[in-house]
Amino acid sequence: MLSQKSKKIATKGTKATIKTGNNVIKKTEKVAKESVKASQRALKIARETAKQTARATKTVVKATISAIKGIIAATKALIAAIIAGGLVALVVIIVICLIGLLVGSIFGIFFSSEKTSPNAITMKDVIAECNQEFSDKLQTIQDQNPHDDYVLDGNMATWKDILIIYTVKQANGYNGEDVITIDDNKKAIVKQLFWEMNSLSSEVKTEKVIEQGINTDEMPKEVEKKVLHIIITSKKAEQMKNELHFSPTQIKQYNELSSSEYNSLWGGVIYVLNNNGDFINWRQAGQSWSDIRIGNTNSTIGNIGCLVTSIAILIEKSGVNTTIIPFNPGTFVEALNSNGGFDGKGNLIYAPISKVVPNFSYVGNINLRGKTRAEKLEEIKKYLNQGYYITIEVKGATPGNQHWVAILGVDGNNVNIVDPASDKTDLWTAYEWSKSSQFNYFKAEA
Repeated sequence: MLSQKSKKIATKGTKATIKTGNNVIKKTEKVAKESVKASQRALKIARETAKQTARATKTVVKATISAIKGIIAATKALIAAIIAGGLVALVVIIVICLIGLLVGSIFGIFFSSEKTSPNAITMKDVIAECNQEFSDKLQTIQDQNPHDDYVLDGNMATWKDILIIYTVKQANGYNGEDVITIDDNKKAIVKQLFWEMNSLSSEVKTEKVIEQGINTDEMPKEVEKKVLHIIITSKKAEQMKNELHFSPTQIKQYNELSSSEYNSLWGGVIYVLNNNGDFINWRQAGQSWSDIRIGNTNSTIGNIGCLVTSIAILIEKSGVNTTIIPFNPGTFVEALNSNGGFDGKGNLIYAPISKVVPNFSYVGNINLRGKTRAEKLEEIKKYLNQGYYITIEVKGATPGNQHWVAILGVDGNNVNIVDPASDKTDLWTAYEWSKSSQFNYFKAEA
């Protein structure tokens, strides 16, 4: 029989053991709960990567894949909990299954530009080919029709619209065909859809135009010119949806993919180069900053803010540190307004850029007038290869008719852009190459 003292020691030891056991259980539960939360967060990232910034991830697709890897890592911490069984293990299994369903669903399209092997075809490859074919057809029309000048009328269908229709057609309302992998057959389907949604026609007209003389002191004069009009006729996704008679389940898929919450995810698929982040969706109009005034003028970012929006896009793309938080075209303009960034007419003064963003500065301007398309492309490549960031004027810089876009990079003969006024992504399928009049180049310092 134990003495009273021994009983107390034994009781104390038992309590300590129970307490230790309870601590282990609590810690196990805590780890399990934290792991489940991590898994849930990772799943949310996979579905809502559009909210991530470029600084947080190198690319949207890689971020999504990293999220899935995070889930796998999180489940390792749950080994003890799984052995013990219970609700936590069930939740983990459900989360993993949800990820599998996500990848195998219409959302698989957001992984279609990720290269899984050296010889794999990606959606970015298909997009680049289509853009090049379109550009080649534009050039063929110019070569076959003698002219003094040409005008590009109309706009291409956006790649977001094309790929939404492609995805819903392939899925057929019930995820009937995976949209992650691309083979020759699927590439052919995308190309067929591209040309179904984009068609080209042309005509040459003799027109009287006002032309400025070579010397600035010469009076403008009226001259006759043969003007080649190249007309782009495109179809929007809404029109294609009706023409293809989508079923109720397909319409549901269509509506889901059309949601603005996936804009950055679409950017990760569409942009030929790895340029992903919220900045690819920055526009001068229709945004929270669109009504902010430029300098002391009555003009706003929405009216005349294409250049300053383009520069803001490049600053964000560069990843330089800035004290402007949050950074966007609106806060950038407000900072410039406070530092003499515009003259009385609203023209940008470049020097104050480095005042408000010290690690990003204007370097110079390159005149492209009189150069061939190939020469313009080489100039752009040369400065990009030297690490500069470029904004380019695309409408000939005639009085009252300037427009600037941000160049992201060059892929073959395609110049990848973010256009502050539209969803156009390829420079010379969106604008006449002959009217790319000049570009500004900037440098970023770590």
